[in-house]
Amino acid sequence: MRIEIEIVSGTRAGHREAFDKSYIAFGQDPLSDVRFDPEGDLDVSTKHAAVVLSGDGYAVRDLNSRNGTFVNGRRLTGDTPLADGDVIRCGASGPEVRVRLAREAAEQVMQRVAAPAPTPGPKAAAGAAKPAAPAAAPKRTGPSATGILRAEVKASASRVRALLAVLGIVVVGAAAVLVWQGRTARQERAQSRSVLDSLGRELATLRTAKVAADSEAARLQREIRAAVDDPGRLAALQVRYSTVQRRQHDIATAQGVDYRAIVTANTPAVAIVSVQFEDTTQMWTGTGFCVNADGTMLTNRHIVLNDQGQRPLRIAIQFSGSREVLPGRFVRAASDVDIAVIKVESQGPFPVVTGLALEGQPQAGDPIALVGFPLGLDLPQGGTAAQPIVRASLMTGTVSRVLGDSLLQLDAFSGTGASGSPILDRTGRVIGIEFGGPREARGRIVFGLPIRRAASLLSQE
Repeated sequence: MRIEIEIVSGTRAGHREAFDKSYIAFGQDPLSDVRFDPEGDLDVSTKHAAVVLSGDGYAVRDLNSRNGTFVNGRRLTGDTPLADGDVIRCGASGPEVRVRLAREAAEQVMQRVAAPAPTPGPKAAAGAAKPAAPAAAPKRTGPSATGILRAEVKASASRVRALLAVLGIVVVGAAAVLVWQGRTARQERAQSRSVLDSLGRELATLRTAKVAADSEAARLQREIRAAVDDPGRLAALQVRYSTVQRRQHDIATAQGVDYRAIVTANTPAVAIVSVQFEDTTQMWTGTGFCVNADGTMLTNRHIVLNDQGQRPLRIAIQFSGSREVLPGRFVRAASDVDIAVIKVESQGPFPVVTGLALEGQPQAGDPIALVGFPLGLDLPQGGTAAQPIVRASLMTGTVSRVLGDSLLQLDAFSGTGASGSPILDRTGRVIGIEFGGPREARGRIVFGLPIRRAASLLSQE
């Protein structure tokens, strides 16, 4: 059964597409059949709704969207059958689409009505005399001068109208290009200001912390000098002073990190990974990063294998700063840790991270940077509705705890969609792979796996 979807409001208003399939996904996800602008259509979730074939017709289903799905103004509470002309709205104030069903049959009927078959004339009665041949038409003379003048004027007017229409299209197109370029420039300036403001706040916080640590260290030094005759108090003060010294060292280390250089060197190699399983209701996004110019990437196992251990039907990969969505394939996953290898199925070379810190051991207090996609495509992106540009986010913090080769605990903010992000040290090399955190921490405590745990998977390439 054929269905036509027409977007009637929102950033992509006017877009129309016909489908002849049993599942049509709506959302901001790159794999969605009806894709909305992640920057302009903010009420739409990454995986918002779907139109599914149900019996002899179609029904609409909400996919646990954050703003709900409505049909003709009524919010869905379950699968709702669709009729020709129904209007689906994604979110209370989001974009609307109109559905058209069985359009081909309707067009055939209209064509038959508009062009009825010719009706044969009555048969001549038997023996009736044949009608006389029509008299010869009088010979026509050439067109009059007035007729020629009228024809010329009409032709000239048509040419002028056509020229004006072409000029109007050119002017409108040029204006649209200028508006789009100005909007893109404003977005890039706003993003740059946001990054600079964030870095400025971090530096101000570090300066404040350093002043406080220096002040406390000076105070403890005075108390230590005054407590030389009290061994118990002296020992306690020395322990506290050692703690303050470590804090001063950590702050000085963090102040020396060039986060801008880390972002510049590594962000092009970080990509958003969109995954679709055979059960098409299972679709989600995560982060991955490229470690080889041939397209070999690392990510989390839980991103590319579902709860039953099944491989995805499709993988889509879009690098940060790029418009292009590339196909990917599952390669292998570790059995004991949450790490997997995927590969871009396209012609390289591809950007790669600065390097992998397979030797050495991260220490508590080391500064780190996370580059990934918290909230996936639900965060505003760049580009246009037809060709969005995804942009990774920078998150900074420190290593707060290390459990050998098993776990890195990070004091940094993250969120759903950032799983698989590279954990970068002060030199920009990857020391680990983020895989999540406790729900009750609300993204403030993040866990990662040391990059050494990926060495055996990569060695099989």
